[in-house]
Amino acid sequence: MPKRKLPYKACTKCKMLVDDKTEVCPNCGNREFSYEWEGLVIVVEPELSEVARLLEIKREGLYALKVR
Repeated sequence: MPKRKLPYKACTKCKMLVDDKTEVCPNCGNREFSYEWEGLVIVVEPELSEVARLLEIKREGLYALKVR
């Protein structure tokens, strides 16, 4: 089955998914991104989310579970 290319790239430091045109990660300031990522977590209220706590996510947004 062919993989779909999503219009997101993942920050290699914090795993936040950002728009293809983003040059600096709004979460951590990193400038290195990868298009090779797996899984997707949407965090709406990180202070109330057990998943966000386990993944050490402090800011709402889209995050990859695995980044290569």
